[in-house]
Amino acid sequence: MPGLILESFPAAALASPLHGAAAGVRQRAICVAAAEPEVLVEVLRPDVNLAVWNRALPGSLAPGLRVLCDAAPFVAVCEGPPEEAVDALTAKLPVAAPLDLLLDIRALAIAFSGIAETAGAVRIRLEAITGPACHRWHADAVGLRLLCAYRGPGTEWLPIAGGAPIARDLDPKALPCGRAQLATGAVAILKGERYPGNAGFGCIHRSPPAGPGERARLLLCLDEPGRIPLA
Repeated sequence: MPGLILESFPAAALASPLHGAAAGVRQRAICVAAAEPEVLVEVLRPDVNLAVWNRALPGSLAPGLRVLCDAAPFVAVCEGPPEEAVDALTAKLPVAAPLDLLLDIRALAIAFSGIAETAGAVRIRLEAITGPACHRWHADAVGLRLLCAYRGPGTEWLPIAGGAPIARDLDPKALPCGRAQLATGAVAILKGERYPGNAGFGCIHRSPPAGPGERARLLLCLDEPGRIPLA
């Protein structure tokens, strides 16, 4: 990810009260999207719950992704500094991953560790999914989380506030608004329930429902290390 800039915001911009009574009730989960990777740092703004880098995957990735997805289902998880974590991930995959994919994961891990301030380490999960996965609407119990669907449909999300309490009561047949969906290859950083000051405002999202006979999805998930066991 050459040229990624981690923008610095004034303290006042990051400290504006959005969750107290003086700020009122937040009605929408704000998403900021752009075609440049610099947009990912916008998730640090207090009123933003989702930052999306809309990008197209290099065509050179396609053959290697097919090989990985043919080995589905699998999940490989590791933690550590980005370069070491990617090396460990490589050893856990059922088949060899294309170099371009590993370089992309490493670049995203470096960027995420800087944005999330994880002291230079990251938790990487790469999985090929053949079933329904997390098909229920939910908000993650994490601070920040990066998601990228390398193959198959991207994550669906709802532009409403309320976080986990609202997500638990949603009727999937009578949603209060239209759903949005990340494109394949797009990189998103979601703000979860454990981000400072964001309890009750986590980004509500889900994995897209899998239809019969659909091919495997290849999903990358990056988190802060240490909070989730390496199962």
